[in-house]
Amino acid sequence: MLGLMLVALAQVQAPQDTATLDAPAYVNQAYGVSIPRPFDDWVFEPGTGPEMTTVIFHPRGAPLREQLWGALLLTRFAEPVPLRPVVERRLRSTWPGLLGGSFTRMASESVEVAGLPAIRTAMSGAIGGVALDVEEYAVARGNELLLLQFRIPRGLPPDSVSAGYRRTIEGLRIQPGTVSRLVQAAAPAPPAWIATPAGLPTSAWQAAGYDALVRYDTAALRADVAATVELLNAGTELADSVSLWLWPGLVLDSVHDAAGPVSPVPFREASRVGLSAAVPPGQETRITVFYHASGVDWPLPPRQMNLSPTGMFAATDWLPRVQPEVDSAGQLREDRRPDLTLRLDVPEHWKAVAQGRLTSDLASRGRRRMTWQMDQVMPAVAAFALGPYQVLTRNEGPVTVSVWITPADSPSSAAIDTLAAAVGEAWTFCSQAFGRLPIRSINVAVTDVPDVRGFAGLLLLDRAALGAAGGGGGLPSLATLVREIARTWWGNSVMADGPGSSWIVESFPAWAAVAAGGAWQGDSVRRRLTYEADSAWRAEPASSRERPLASVPAFPADPVLTTKGVVAIEAARRASGEAAFREAALVLAREHRNAWLRLSDVLAAFGPAASAALRPYLF
Repeated sequence: MLGLMLVALAQVQAPQDTATLDAPAYVNQAYGVSIPRPFDDWVFEPGTGPEMTTVIFHPRGAPLREQLWGALLLTRFAEPVPLRPVVERRLRSTWPGLLGGSFTRMASESVEVAGLPAIRTAMSGAIGGVALDVEEYAVARGNELLLLQFRIPRGLPPDSVSAGYRRTIEGLRIQPGTVSRLVQAAAPAPPAWIATPAGLPTSAWQAAGYDALVRYDTAALRADVAATVELLNAGTELADSVSLWLWPGLVLDSVHDAAGPVSPVPFREASRVGLSAAVPPGQETRITVFYHASGVDWPLPPRQMNLSPTGMFAATDWLPRVQPEVDSAGQLREDRRPDLTLRLDVPEHWKAVAQGRLTSDLASRGRRRMTWQMDQVMPAVAAFALGPYQVLTRNEGPVTVSVWITPADSPSSAAIDTLAAAVGEAWTFCSQAFGRLPIRSINVAVTDVPDVRGFAGLLLLDRAALGAAGGGGGLPSLATLVREIARTWWGNSVMADGPGSSWIVESFPAWAAVAAGGAWQGDSVRRRLTYEADSAWRAEPASSRERPLASVPAFPADPVLTTKGVVAIEAARRASGEAAFREAALVLAREHRNAWLRLSDVLAAFGPAASAALRPYLF
């Protein structure tokens, strides 16, 4: 039934045997929806079918075949509407078939309509020999779906028609429903390191690339950043301003565009910047954002970022944002991750380590500048570490492991060998389980970060893990290394979206450690590790233990993601069989490299038996 409903609006070509309504607005009491007409000479033709209500509005006396009309569809489902899958399905199947070979997807963005989560899409193509542009808003209110569509034939002046359509969308009124409030309350919160405040509005801008210079002053404990952002106007209208948001604790100094300085104006929790010239749809521009962080008055704990006389690390989303990472429904946006170039300027006797490839290392006049380029696996966070590092390199099979230590760290040569061998072994296992990546070097940097934190091809390691000077004790366990190295795949190479995304990016790395233990030490070890995860999960308070995994947020870290989440994956593996499950996990990771992965994709890849085993844990 879902598929039939989704194609109905696009294919409607005639009113549904009801009288024409010549009135300023259409009102539907059953749905609590009202909508004004675009122009005074337009009429409504509403109709109610067995599954949906469809309202067409068009110029009085004009035939629909001229493609100058709009439509509103109202329908209900038995469950909350999966908004993004609905829109993607229409873009994959409904609209290409209707608009023919000239179908072009011009934009897709998360917005709010009448205070509810919505997705706006813009397309072009031809119907019956008439070339046209189409704009559609999909709005979710609990288990109700509202689709509002506008058509503009290419032969008409688009500005005048668009003005009327804007009056319609701005005048749309949707009464809040109790179901929608329940759905919003159950929506999982985004991870803390990517959560952007409500003060950053959704917009048509997309950050296509960052080229950031970070200069660290060890005496002042200050990091000055100049981040050039390549901006793409992915909307359908001219854009003459952009909103910026910086991670808490970072201080905005100034903003420049191609013509020079532009003045940022505080806008709720963000800053609005007026550009020197408006940017047409589909065109790009650049702005450079200057800001700084000071370790003297740094307001947040050092888990995410730390500035000290002996080093600095950043393990959070420190680059300026022009678009919320989450959409109006509270789910991660599926924007393409931007290209990243980091230029790190440090004292000459220091070094900088980041993700990707080291493309240049120049020292002059007491300063050193190192450039790292990330262009193969797009990381979720542009993590880096600065300090008086020396680099110890070991070749470990398919990868080179570089361990970055400071004079304060005095591990024995044997300890470095052991650490490098363990990292190489963990990388080899993950490559076999999830597919090889175009990464030939793994960097392990000793910092003050608690424990071990994994990023794309980079591990930040607590210096206490190297043990006392010369002792070499306290190295992280092999299971910990597998878990953190697996994050190069889950959360970086493979990007998760929607309900269950936290389960994907947190539980799969934790499960990789269990799978590695079984592969290296036998099924008895695998069973013991699974039993320990199961016992730890069942020991949690009921409020955490009984929560469906598809609604568990990643931060603050919920232990059920690494206990119940692992048990769920193991249940799926036993249901489908080792060989089938291993192949499905490998194909899943390969096919979604540098792409977005949804829970529905996981269930489809693992097949009916594994999906049936997973569902009780997920839902």
